[in-house]
Amino acid sequence: MRWINKPASSPASITDYIRAQSNVGHGLDYKTFAGTITPGGCTRGKQLCDELTNQQFGLCAYTGAGIDSRLGTLTDPNKILKFTAHNEHLKSQSECKNELRSSGKTYGCDIGDDMNHQNIVAALLVSGNGRIAKKDLFGAAHRGHARIAITPTNKSCENRFVFDEIGNIKAANPSDQDAIDTIDVLRLDHPTLTGWRKIAIETFLEGITTKEDAELIIEAINTPKGTQLPEYSFVIQQVIQSLMIKQNAS
Repeated sequence: MRWINKPASSPASITDYIRAQSNVGHGLDYKTFAGTITPGGCTRGKQLCDELTNQQFGLCAYTGAGIDSRLGTLTDPNKILKFTAHNEHLKSQSECKNELRSSGKTYGCDIGDDMNHQNIVAALLVSGNGRIAKKDLFGAAHRGHARIAITPTNKSCENRFVFDEIGNIKAANPSDQDAIDTIDVLRLDHPTLTGWRKIAIETFLEGITTKEDAELIIEAINTPKGTQLPEYSFVIQQVIQSLMIKQNAS
């Protein structure tokens, strides 16, 4: 995961909607918000997804895959999956609803965490034609409504997982049960996702012959081009740094 440093203020899609809807006194829930049509003709949900995707430099909050203009290039080896971008609630909408009601407030009339942008990220959603087994899914689709122990808005998330040169992932600390559980819940070790990471790593490693090359590549993959960072940039950086440490030690 790459840490998402959320801004203090909400995106325009949420602030504009709440400003207008507060006078009505209802419809202040995510489901109603997401289906509302904007003056530009798209849904509020789509507007928010675009805003969050830009905020995340085009990368899925869980996997690091490109979910902006690069979304259409994603494919799985068996050609059975479809990939879209969607708004993912880190704390599920059902949990947000229950918390609001437990506090004595009314869902839809009072604002809960289902409308809190700090609780929403843009993520890859995996689906398929016909019946798809859960083992074929990863990321948000595999998670469902399960709790995520480590979220991408947690600043320590980047240090909780390690990757190798062929795209494998594991907990940085073998005793870190939260990291192990997060990998399992999101299926971050799915073969398709591992393969995507492997290709990205190999692409950047090919250009490294010296320490200076490595440093330049690390700088480049952390410098957005417009609103984009390279896919799996945090994975590539970690692998390069690990190789540099090994070379220095030898």
